[in-house]
Amino acid sequence: MNTLKKITCLLMITVFVFGKAKAQSAAANSKITITNFKVYEKNDQLIIDWKTDGVVDANYWQVQRSEDGKEYATIAFVFGPDPRQGANTYRYKGKLSKAGGKMSYRLSPVDKREKEINTEIIPATK
Repeated sequence: MNTLKKITCLLMITVFVFGKAKAQSAAANSKITITNFKVYEKNDQLIIDWKTDGVVDANYWQVQRSEDGKEYATIAFVFGPDPRQGANTYRYKGKLSKAGGKMSYRLSPVDKREKEINTEIIPATK
């Protein structure tokens, strides 16, 4: 009976380690494709809409803004798709920046391990 417990325990540990390695491999190779990205003003609000190809491994999205196109700061977090727009459509609504001039915006998806999923950032200019 004691030998049976050891074998069962060994099998459970082996399955757990294999499952974890597979999940890490899948996450490391994941890439999100943004198929549509728009930044516009409506009723004195900044609106940013984007769509994905449906394969989303993001825990949340960072919406980022820059005055110079080099240094970006996170202005909002979006935790899921817009339920009024569809499963793969996301939206951020916020106040317009009081800083004058040209502003650039970008999206940065973050996975469950708090790492950016892809390094390719798509900039948009208001």
